[in-house]
Amino acid sequence: DRRESFVATNHSREIVCELEIAAHTDGTILGLRGRVLADMGAYVRTNGGVVPAKAAQFLPGPYRIANFTCEVAAVVTNKTPTGTYRGPGRFEANFFRERLLDLMAADLGLDPAEVRLRNLITSAELPWSIGALVPYEASGAYDGGDYGAALRRALEASDYARLAKDNGRLIDGRMHGVGIGCFVESSGAGPAETARIVVRGPGRVELSSGCASSGQGHETVMAQILADELGVPFEWITVFHGSTNLVAEGWGTYHSRAVVVGGSAVAAAATVLKKQLVAVAAERSGLDERALDYRDGVVYRRDDAAAPPVLALADAAPLEATGKFTTTALTYTYGAHVAHVAVDPETGATDVVKLVTVEDVGRAINPALVHGQALGSAVQGLSGAFLEELVYDETGQLLTGTLADYALPTAADFPSIESITLEDAPSTSNPLGAKGAGEGGIVATGAAAANAVAAALAATGVIIRELPLSARNLAQRLADAKAR
Repeated sequence: DRRESFVATNHSREIVCELEIAAHTDGTILGLRGRVLADMGAYVRTNGGVVPAKAAQFLPGPYRIANFTCEVAAVVTNKTPTGTYRGPGRFEANFFRERLLDLMAADLGLDPAEVRLRNLITSAELPWSIGALVPYEASGAYDGGDYGAALRRALEASDYARLAKDNGRLIDGRMHGVGIGCFVESSGAGPAETARIVVRGPGRVELSSGCASSGQGHETVMAQILADELGVPFEWITVFHGSTNLVAEGWGTYHSRAVVVGGSAVAAAATVLKKQLVAVAAERSGLDERALDYRDGVVYRRDDAAAPPVLALADAAPLEATGKFTTTALTYTYGAHVAHVAVDPETGATDVVKLVTVEDVGRAINPALVHGQALGSAVQGLSGAFLEELVYDETGQLLTGTLADYALPTAADFPSIESITLEDAPSTSNPLGAKGAGEGGIVATGAAAANAVAAALAATGVIIRELPLSARNLAQRLADAKAR
């Protein structure tokens, strides 16, 4: 069984937040005040503190909130220690804030979408300083984008205006609801990354990266970047990663940084290689380097288009070049999720009728891989919102220690997900214009799903304040509401 793995490996997501909001009657947010309490487990593991720190940092989200304060408390218990899990702190922060926005909208008699559109930071206000909300990080700032446009795209794609009219309506024995979750997500952490290129011979170019792949498709996208930079066939390139002997320095894969930082290092190494080839061509031909030009794997004379090639990349082997990309600036993706759910009021079982995710990733180097990341992370987020739960008994013993007790999704659980990728705001802090694309699909799923369930069950008196929204948990809340 999996009990040892469940007990020993990192847990995450166990955070409680007390959150208060002040707003005008038209929904304009004036201030936000929070207190985050995080269960760190029996001791603090590497990066465990990232989770509560980022939860606090992303509580304001993509909104224009002039006044914000948050207290963070981390406690140790007798549970398995906490670690970072896809979208650490962001998933939790978005759930807390987006639920509060819906509760506020209901109190004020306003439409949740209009409240968000009123308060989203506009493109004219970007870059938007978020200050130094994490003690060990410098002051940061959201970069360019159009947050309102992303939300409007999600509302249109989900047919929100029509679905919202059916909130709480019983259709074929199930109560329907639609919910929204907006987000902004940091990516592309430094400090640097390294890439090394070795030309072995005709059609043989080796690329080594400090960013190791765990299934994201780095081999494909890194080869694609190099092929584009050098102007050579994709099939020439073999990518190596995951070993300390490949590059002098490598920082790894985390914080959706592989393409942003690692890909930029590949571009830097390609630039070095092209200069080296021109230098070799000049030495062999006796021509001045300034008289030569590199195009598509070949060095030509600048002043004579009809002249034969001076030197081809394949004929210069062996040739080696290393590039390094250093950055202190994060990139910020943004977007919105809209979930449509149908809840059985007797059993609490919930069907996700449809989930729409929209994220602007700056520039999608490989759209197919980005789409796969968006779909996969959305399913992962929905699973965390509806299925996955680590349950302990009163003595601190883990009860959900096998896959018979800990529910995971199948392809049939969430069959209707539409993921839309935007490229309206390329990053200006790296040569590729890329932003991270690995976590935007998960960070707002819990928020959108919770708001949808809350809208469906509003008439029953159930108020959603925590995840997961499993059938067991919802059935208990429905029973408690009836008993009141």
